[in-house]
Amino acid sequence: MDEPLQCIDDWGGSTCRGPVLYRMPPGANRSFPRCEHHWDIRLAELERIERTYPTNPPSDFDPTYAGERWEED
Repeated sequence: MDEPLQCIDDWGGSTCRGPVLYRMPPGANRSFPRCEHHWDIRLAELERIERTYPTNPPSDFDPTYAGERWEED
């Protein structure tokens, strides 16, 4: 008999809402069991990270300003 999935973000505080399913975060190579509520929180955090640390340089980025470069070597 299979046990029901438990959300990895359920720390015993009963904050989970919605079904717990294996969900694959963008850019990840494996899925994790999360409830619908914590999945929405995770997606919002990923969006915040993308806004804070964009892949492409902003239009006002000037590599001569501080001798920094956007791309890696």
